[in-house]
Amino acid sequence: MKLWVVLLLADCVAVGVGLTYLTGLKLRLEERVAYGAVVGFMTVTLVGYGVGWAVGRLSGPVALASAVVATALSVTGWWTGVTRIGPECRDFWQRLRGPVSSPESPAPLLMLCVPAYLLTVWILNQAYVPDGSGGMLAGHLSSWTDWQAHLTYASSFAHAENFPPTLPTAFGVERLPYHFGIDYFAAMLDRAGLSAFGGLEVSSGYLAFAFVPTMYSAGVRLFASRAVGAVSVLVFTLFGGWGWLRFFDDRSAGGWGVIGDLPTDYTRHHAGNILMENAVTGNLFPQRPTLAGFSLLLVAVVLLREAHQARSRKLFAIAGVLVGLMPVFHVYSFVVALGLGLIWAVMDLRWQWVLFALPAVVLSLPAALWIEPFNTEVVVENWVRGEWLQAPGYSADRDGLFEFWWRNAGPFLVLMAVAQWWRGTLPRLLLWASLPVWLWFFVPNAARVAPSHPWNNTHWFILVILLGSFLVAAVLVRLAATGGLAALGAVVLFLVLTLSGALDIWKAVDPEVNVWPHPITSGDGLAAGEWARDETPADSVFLVGFEHTHPVPALSGRQTVVGFAGWINDLGVLDWATRHEQARTMLAGAGGSEELLAAYGVDYVVVGPIERRVGVNEAFWASRGTPAFAQGSYTVYRVN
Repeated sequence: MKLWVVLLLADCVAVGVGLTYLTGLKLRLEERVAYGAVVGFMTVTLVGYGVGWAVGRLSGPVALASAVVATALSVTGWWTGVTRIGPECRDFWQRLRGPVSSPESPAPLLMLCVPAYLLTVWILNQAYVPDGSGGMLAGHLSSWTDWQAHLTYASSFAHAENFPPTLPTAFGVERLPYHFGIDYFAAMLDRAGLSAFGGLEVSSGYLAFAFVPTMYSAGVRLFASRAVGAVSVLVFTLFGGWGWLRFFDDRSAGGWGVIGDLPTDYTRHHAGNILMENAVTGNLFPQRPTLAGFSLLLVAVVLLREAHQARSRKLFAIAGVLVGLMPVFHVYSFVVALGLGLIWAVMDLRWQWVLFALPAVVLSLPAALWIEPFNTEVVVENWVRGEWLQAPGYSADRDGLFEFWWRNAGPFLVLMAVAQWWRGTLPRLLLWASLPVWLWFFVPNAARVAPSHPWNNTHWFILVILLGSFLVAAVLVRLAATGGLAALGAVVLFLVLTLSGALDIWKAVDPEVNVWPHPITSGDGLAAGEWARDETPADSVFLVGFEHTHPVPALSGRQTVVGFAGWINDLGVLDWATRHEQARTMLAGAGGSEELLAAYGVDYVVVGPIERRVGVNEAFWASRGTPAFAQGSYTVYRVN
């Protein structure tokens, strides 16, 4: 890894650790570093975007200058932190050397982090794999699909001067209706010395490394229990429903050797109406903004709890600023953080909550309006009985609310309720604070409160799973502490809750299953994308075929007339079908294409394998355009 990249990542941690000292909270070293890594990432990214916008472009020097500015912002925290970091490091070392059974020992966190980090490195190392002939393969379905959109957004910042942010996959759309924070961070890493592919891998890895200690630390602080902290991490990251029962059918068909070549996913199986994917393979890995949003939500919850306990005006204000800056990183986590804070304010009726609400609302409003999808609406509908949800071939009667969630979450939701009703399981403050979490379960089950496809309602449900994991962990820990049959029941419940997710994560680390079926592009395609990145003006408009693996927009970030339908429809670009037809007309050189080329201001046309599948008229473009790039199966024409 390049030196400047390492320094940029280290600076994120240093900036965040310095800012944690501004809270005045007494934090253990591991807690301070975990929260600091997340807050530092947020700070460096926002400063980086501000500096990039001010100068009109993102470059290596701009990325490094942004790190310097962010470091300066943290100096006020380090003014007191410089005298405290040494004792905190010595305290950590002493606790680490002490007995593991000590309630002060950080050993449980390390035992969580070591396998989590090894799995993270292994999975992300498989995300993009050279094919041996100059091309690129995707090591997992997630990097073959979702990551291609993130690659395009990141490249638009790194190489196409996308300030203020607009949607690069639909020319003329004047804003980017997507939480782009982590992709801008990936662009900074790209410009600091990584490739576009490496920027995505390292930015995901950095935040994945921060997530486990952040969730563990939040559990320990909220419940004063290392066991709750550790079990909550496992319950969430291994979450799954009853899909693991299908493994025994697979074993019967293929023997125990099937464990080395799992044939299916166990947390997403349409024919069995199992659709709530594992948190890692269905959210943290493919849905990159969740890596930032989940951790920021947990930090916000901790800050608000500490503010309430200490009646600290400063902590209320700091929590408000943090939440107010969240929308560009993960809008769903932001809505939950803001919503919980406002509900708690009404429940508590202390005037200090105004110090949270004002910065949270005022700071978030411009970003929230900018990134709001174009077709956001609330549609009353029975989510679990929607026609879109019932897969062809599903033979059972259509599930009702209880049946669907019992199938998809197992006893998870029941255990959440048990935690709130079983007296003594939760501290009184957390009991009342956790009740509003159900709002984000029941409302999305009764209405579509996410843009475009109803599937997006799952973004709300996974946040219920995140926060509910603490409650479930509290029940399991209490049962285990009771001993006897109760302890055995805790073990059985834990296995029921986590086996499906564990199987899916195991499947994700198998390169034979995940690499070879997912080619992204050839060496010729990579060369075309790099040529467009290096040799065309940043504001160029390209006409390309609209498959999600197209290398030119992914590597150059240049605006295209229209991109992959699944992406732009999901963001509410309602004329995507018309754009596709118009793009076909222009590629075919059919009647009206000249007017359309002028209307969209097309500068370059790509003729490659994807365009041939769309139906490009190669003879037309050979006479109509001027060849600007040609290699193998790719030719790029400049529009005369």
